This record gives sequence, structure tokens and C-alpha cells, in this order.
Amino acid sequence: MKKLFTLVSTAMFCMQSFALDYSSNPVSNNYVQQWGKLKLVGNQLSSESGEPIQLRGWSTHGSWFKGCYDDQKDFENMKKEGANMARIAMYINEGSGVDKNWVKNCIDYTAALGMYCIVDWHILTPGNPNAGDYSGYNDFFNEMGSYVKQKGYKHVIWEICNEPNEDKDGAPAAFHKVWDWVKKYAANVLPTIAQYTPDAVVLVGTPQWDQDVTVAFQDPLEIKDSFKDLQLMYSFHHYAGDQQRYLGIMSGAAAFVPVFISEWGLSSHTGDSGCDTKAGDHMLQVANGQNLGGQIISWANWSWADKGESSGTFTGGGYGNLSFSQAGNYIRENLKKGDNWKKCESTPYESAQVFDGKEDFILDLGAYDKGGQDNAYFDYDEDWACPGNDINNTKPCNAGDAGTQDNFRPGEFFDIGYSSKDKSTAYKTLGYIGNGEWVTYTIDVKRAGDYEFEVYACDHKDYNTFAIAVDGKPGLVTADGEDTRYQALYLQTCKGGDENGDYNVWDWVTPYNAYNKNIKYKLHFAEAGEHKLSFAFLTSFSGMGSFKIKGNPNFQSTEDYASVAAPVIAPNPTDGVFNVSVSENSTVKVVNSLGAVVYSQEVEANSTATIELNAAGVYFVSVVSNSFATTEKLIVK
Repeated sequence: MKKLFTLVSTAMFCMQSFALDYSSNPVSNNYVQQWGKLKLVGNQLSSESGEPIQLRGWSTHGSWFKGCYDDQKDFENMKKEGANMARIAMYINEGSGVDKNWVKNCIDYTAALGMYCIVDWHILTPGNPNAGDYSGYNDFFNEMGSYVKQKGYKHVIWEICNEPNEDKDGAPAAFHKVWDWVKKYAANVLPTIAQYTPDAVVLVGTPQWDQDVTVAFQDPLEIKDSFKDLQLMYSFHHYAGDQQRYLGIMSGAAAFVPVFISEWGLSSHTGDSGCDTKAGDHMLQVANGQNLGGQIISWANWSWADKGESSGTFTGGGYGNLSFSQAGNYIRENLKKGDNWKKCESTPYESAQVFDGKEDFILDLGAYDKGGQDNAYFDYDEDWACPGNDINNTKPCNAGDAGTQDNFRPGEFFDIGYSSKDKSTAYKTLGYIGNGEWVTYTIDVKRAGDYEFEVYACDHKDYNTFAIAVDGKPGLVTADGEDTRYQALYLQTCKGGDENGDYNVWDWVTPYNAYNKNIKYKLHFAEAGEHKLSFAFLTSFSGMGSFKIKGNPNFQSTEDYASVAAPVIAPNPTDGVFNVSVSENSTVKVVNSLGAVVYSQEVEANSTATIELNAAGVYFVSVVSNSFATTEKLIVK
């Protein structure tokens, strides 16, 4: 549970998909036996065999709260209601302190039932995980890790810091210091966990009560050899009753990092004040895949307790009396639906905008895809932008000049304006941008490759941080074509202006990462053809005037380009040895599922490189030449 902070408002391609449904007989199902040791495939939490899965269930309220039911019968009842996972909230400062035996019992109960469990080191106040109050964290994870290893368990997920926070109001972007705390803490605790469970799934807390998951790709954790095989995910917490404006943060981040909703409720952030089931439906819709990355996101509901709050599962008297609350019944109903996954769907506004690869291309920002909220964009408008709008964004509007003056795209709500009063020469602009908004465009790229780009920016300073996705995945590489975990860009003012700068002065600028200014970026299109180009706005934003992709006149003609043979990667799947054959001088690189480069080599034209990988898993093989920039997923058995 967290204190509400102020955040000014909050954006695809897709197909509907369904995984195997194991909910037909939830009591007898052994989910751990069916799915095995969980891992990440790209950003997706997956079974041991690589199939997408979604963990769903409840969080306990803590051993100290006597109305929190957490004996073996309660876990059986959770499972009976359709849960395949339980979160064990080990409060540190609240209640009677750390109870290791209680945690071990809960681990044993869930293991016996074939359920996954999250062991949560539940920091809250103070919000700094390095505080002296939490000095026992390594002792705790040493003992718990040793216990799990001794038992041979593979169902345990670690959550290393519940809700890091600086106990102040404000947008998450203003609290990067909290992320510095987490990075320092993670460098100490992750090696301890890896000592016992080297490839376990670990949930890392994010700033301001787990709201800003974007820090994980703005300023990524340094991955050290001592914990390089851990499957790191990032926590997001959501209280649907009064935090709909924050939902887009998770929706956009899902294209860039693995996200886990380790706590959410239908109430307000206080845990009380009623249940907003409509807002809950929206949260589940996003978690079920209708987000920018098409990620199926796991979740734990707060909480399995009868504390007397509207967020509690029971109204009092416990499960034996079947006294489920409104929130409890809502979660039961949704758990019994099983897998209900549907990714976002969007289509070009009129037709795909065409980039030939040779000439500079300026994107028409007004021609964002059709499909509406959660498909083509995520928009949240505060009532000062759209009078009469409410906390659930039920009356949004196009607050830009194109909408208010010209009735541009009626019935659509992403906020389009103009870069000058002379509309005949102006670019269409994106404005009224808040944390978590995103928007998608269909673009027809005639030549694969890596391209420089610029953004038309005004002279008013804001946080101005955004990221670019291509087909729901990170869209940026370095100038040398290398993958990078630093995917966030800062858009500086065009003339050196400040927070009082002029919204009506515009010019072209090159954005950069504020935490690693040495990286020079390019926009990566692995293949020619139609792509979904998306902008995810991570903070409040002064506005984007236009977006220019700079052409490469050195590309071959279309006829010559078509005659060049594409690289061949085979066999795939492989037992570990495979070949990459190229017709041009090429850079061949292999990246593992954590983003680490495990092979890189220059390969001469008309030759074949033979590569051997020792570890089974999912890899990504990229081949970059003058004509091609392709990436293929490789399965090593």
C-alpha cells in the first residue's frame, strides 16, 4: 500500500492468442509440475519449455495481521478459487518483525500444492532499502535461499524490496534518487540470491511505491557476473480506484522490460473507499496483453485478509463462512476465467506512411493508427485539459488545437496540435503529454537498416523523456548497430530554453540518454516492410513537433538491393552448433535472453561462420551488412 503522489496525466499491432488453459480442475492441478522452473523469453515470463504463462493469485497481508489467513488450508482455498500463485508478504518494521519460520511454512505449503510463491521482503517505511531498519536482508535471503536449495524447490520467486519510496508527493520522474537506492541495494542482495538459486526469477522494486517501471530502461541495473543468470523483472503496483492515470506507465514499459504486478487492488491507494470494478477491468485488460509490448503480465491481488477494508478479500469471519467481499468475489470470478489473453490491434490511419530509406522522411504525427485507446494509443487527460473528465478518463478529448479548432479525427483522443499558427506550413504536433501515454504509427520501410533520427522540439523545458518501440520491442541500437539496455531518450529544448521557455519556438534536435550521454543512437528496422513505430512517453512532456528519420543515400538501388541474398541461419532449433551464411561483409552477433552479447564476429562476403553455444535457451542472432539488418530468434535445445 502506498501514499498517492501527484502525476500529471499518463500511450498495436496484434493478434489474439490463448495459452493452454489449466483452470478446468484447479485443485488437482500441479502448476509447478506442468510449467517447471520459470524463465524469461525476451520480456515474457514463460514456462521451462518457453511457453508464455501468467501467474495469478493473492498476496497475504503479513504474518503479524491475524485476520490474514495463511495456513495450509488457506493456500488450498486460494488454489480452489483458481490461483496458481501466492505472494508471501514478510513485513519488516510493521507487526512483530521478521518471521523466517512463517515464510518457510508458506514456501512448503505452496510447494505441496504445486503453486508458485513470491517471497516478498516487504519494505515500506522507511522507503530506502539500504536503511538500517532492513540491515538483516542478507541474513534473510541467505537463510531462505539455502532452505529453497536444500529442498530442491523451483517454485519460489524473490521480491527484494516491496515499495521503495521517498515519502513525498510528486511525479515518479522527480524521484530518481530512489532508483539510485535500489541499484545500490540490488548490487548487494542479488549475488546472495544467485549463490543459492542462480537462475531464479527476481522482482526488483521501482521508485515511488512501485509506480515508475521505466527507470529499468532509462538507467538500467548493472548486470554483474555474480548474478548474470538471474531472471530480473520489475514490480508495478496499481490501485484502480484512484490510479488510472498511472496505468499507461506499465502499458508502455511492457515493450521494453519484463513487468510483474506484484500488488494491485480495486480500491484507492489507501486500501479502502470502495471498489472500482470498471477500472479493475481496464487494469486486467492491459495485464492480459493489451499493452504496447503485447506482454502477458502476472499479478497478485491485495489482499487475502479481512482487515475491514474494501481491498480485503473477506468481509470478516474468514473463508469458512464464505464471507467474500465485493473485491474478493471480483477476483474469484476473474481467476475462474483462466487465460484470457488478447493483444492490441491497430491499422494504418489511411495507408502506411512510406520511408524509402534514401531520402529524409518526416512522420505525419496526426496520422497515428486507427484502433483507439489501448490499441493505437494510450491517452489520459486531466480535467484541466478536458473539462468534465474524471479519474477514470471517461470523458477524454483531443485537447490540441487540431482537435479543439478543427475537429480533427473526431472520436479519437490523442492530443494533436500545430507547430505554428500558420497551419499551411506547420507540422502536426503531439501535446498535453503525460507520464505513460503512447502512440503507434504504421510505416512502410523499403530498406532494412539502422537510421539516424531527429525530433522537432519546442523551447519549453519539461522532463521530456520518451522511448521508441518498433513492433512492440525496443527500437534503438547504438551507432555501431549494438543492442543497448539504455532505451530512454531525453528531448532537450531547441534553443536552450527552460521551464519558462516558449512553446511556439521549434527546431530539430537530437535526443540522448540522460544517464549515459556517450551512446549515439540509431533507429533499427531488421527487415523491409510494414512496421509499427511507437513512441512511449515516460514523463510529462512539453510536446513533440515532428519526427524525422534521416535517409541513407549510400544504399544500393532497389534492383540491386533485391538481388542480394539474405543471410541464412541454420539449423534452427539447434543442439548448440549452427551456421550463419552471408553474401556481403557482415557483422554477426548473438545475444542471450538477458541482452548479453555472447558472440560477435565480422564475417566476409560469401562465407559461412560456424558458431557453438554451450547453454540451452533462447538467443537472438543479428546480421548487419550494407543491405541487410536482420534479427532471428534461435532456440538451443
